[in-house]
Amino acid sequence: MSNAPIISIVDDDDTVRTSLDSLVRSMGYSARTYACAEDYLACSVAESTACLISDVRMPGMTGFQMYEALQARGRRLPVIFITACQRETTEFKARELGAAGYFRKPFSGQQLMSRVQDVLNAAAAG
Repeated sequence: MSNAPIISIVDDDDTVRTSLDSLVRSMGYSARTYACAEDYLACSVAESTACLISDVRMPGMTGFQMYEALQARGRRLPVIFITACQRETTEFKARELGAAGYFRKPFSGQQLMSRVQDVLNAAAAG
């Protein structure tokens, strides 16, 4: 599916990346995975990502810092943050940045993909 929207996944946990890659592909989307924010920011796919799924806490640059860097470049794309952090301040920060979604690990893959579909449908309609 060369015309399938690209969903980029940034998470330092190999298991999470692999699981989300499989889930995204099973829904008919293209998936690209990255082990850190710096790798994603350096890739050429960043410009064609339809939706970004990113962990919040990663070594080096956090998911929030990566998203702020994208915004500073003028790149506004929907981001769904995922995290194992249970602090409400983390969710507040995600909302403050304009996140399209926020999920605490462990989360339902079905709920995550439902949110991805809503985000992509909204982008196509708007």
